[in-house]
Amino acid sequence: MKNKKILMIGLAILVLVGGGFFFLKKDKPAEETTTRKKKLSLPTNIIPVDERPYVAIKPLADGKNLEIEIYSLVKDATTVDYELEYQAGTLLQGAFGEIELGSLPEKAKILLGSCSAGGACTFHEDVKGGSLLTRYVGGDEPYALKSDWKYIDNQDRDTAFSSKDAKFQIDGKTLAQQRFLVIFNSPGYPKKAPGTVVSDIYSLATSSNLSGEAELTIRAAEEGELKIAAWTGEEWMTYEGEVDGKMVTATVDLYELYTVIK
Repeated sequence: MKNKKILMIGLAILVLVGGGFFFLKKDKPAEETTTRKKKLSLPTNIIPVDERPYVAIKPLADGKNLEIEIYSLVKDATTVDYELEYQAGTLLQGAFGEIELGSLPEKAKILLGSCSAGGACTFHEDVKGGSLLTRYVGGDEPYALKSDWKYIDNQDRDTAFSSKDAKFQIDGKTLAQQRFLVIFNSPGYPKKAPGTVVSDIYSLATSSNLSGEAELTIRAAEEGELKIAAWTGEEWMTYEGEVDGKMVTATVDLYELYTVIK
């Protein structure tokens, strides 16, 4: 009888402990149901150039931040996810985020560094540039674009610079006044171009206002009657120059965007 009573007490304790364990286990998965939004895996640079958005990467005057700015869209989208990769010294760094595409232009500020939870920040040194991957969603069809950018810290007051792919080369005296520059292979261009675009589109962004003239050489994808077209921020300007095969060289005013037209 005594053993039977002990057995019953043991079973009761087991049920209570087991029940408590059951409720604890039941609550646990509720905390784990929150998952990060999965990024779409999309092929890049599939859509035609004349259907791509006009995007720029701009250096800020503090030398510690950039801005990604979406100026215009051709194919509808409500959101763009971005992955900005860049070389800083010997390390590959990255910044990730999302921009709501409401009233364009829209932009995001990117810290070239990292901050702790306590607010202490460290800044990356010897930033050279890298690539920008953007995914546009919320329209009829999602699409992704990827292109290169080059970051220049002009401590030596140089006047001549080139893009990461070396197909864009510019030399102008007033560029020596610019401390920070970004040359970006923009995926697209604003409004209708004044001819058939036959080269990459190059955004020239600086940490203060551009002014003056420069000698610019761009390599096109094909030969022909080539001109350089520049976007002033409001309209297109065209410049005739010397054409040597696929290379065209002209004296241009300093503006925010250049390409070659045929």
